[in-house]
Amino acid sequence: MSPKTERSNCRFIVKPTSDGKPSVQMQLFQDTIPILKNVTFGFELLSGTRNEDAAKFVDLLNDRILNVFVTTPDS
Repeated sequence: MSPKTERSNCRFIVKPTSDGKPSVQMQLFQDTIPILKNVTFGFELLSGTRNEDAAKFVDLLNDRILNVFVTTPDS
């Protein structure tokens, strides 16, 4: 048996952290990756990153990333 790869289209958004700093969060368009179904996947940005810079970064990610994939080993 070979490893199993599952994919989902996704997008990235700027989401403020609890202390108001910008972070980047990935949102899936479909629930086609069971292991990620109830998971929030995000990135903390370097201290001092402005909201405008975070928005530009998210725009670049959304322009270049088609989907996310997860590969699990043989069962």
